[in-house]
Amino acid sequence: MIRARNLSILRGSEVILHDFSVDIHPGQITAILGPNGCGKSTLLASLSGDLLLASGEVMIDDRPLSQYSIEHLARTRAVSLQSQRFSLAFSVIEVLEMALMCSGDVESFSQAIAALDISPLLSRKVTSLSGGEQQRVAIAMAIAQATPYLFLDEPFAAQDLESTARIKKHLRELADKGVGVVVVAHVEEETLDWCDVKVRLSPR
Repeated sequence: MIRARNLSILRGSEVILHDFSVDIHPGQITAILGPNGCGKSTLLASLSGDLLLASGEVMIDDRPLSQYSIEHLARTRAVSLQSQRFSLAFSVIEVLEMALMCSGDVESFSQAIAALDISPLLSRKVTSLSGGEQQRVAIAMAIAQATPYLFLDEPFAAQDLESTARIKKHLRELADKGVGVVVVAHVEEETLDWCDVKVRLSPR
């Protein structure tokens, strides 16, 4: 379980989050929602260890996040960012194989490709893909790492209805296998019936 206690995050002198606590459970999909600018992506970054805290503590499986090496953290959680873009002209299969090298989990690798309909893109350069296609590849990379926790920042922002449904279905399957999934969502709460837990942040 990921336990975050009394988190406070500053950006310069601006308070982004103050004294915030939350638990993330394995086998559940947790949605972080709220209006623009409320700190959703900031909270995701702090839970995944990509952002320093002004105060408070994040623990993964009863171990403080600060005690995790970069290598151990990479084997514990995978992250896909909404704004993730590729700048080097590797092929799609090459960047996905990089994720496979981290996990060695061929089954997760194959399932991610199938679930996100990546097969038609495998021979293309990632720099030639549309924004939605790049986002799907980035999500597939995170899934292929086969980590116990998966963090996705607005994974449906550039997806059509069919792709969104595919991603949701696969996230549900991962959670049912015990993965703790955290999704930043910029939608109304009533559309998140596919999530187990909803964490709403208030406007700042």
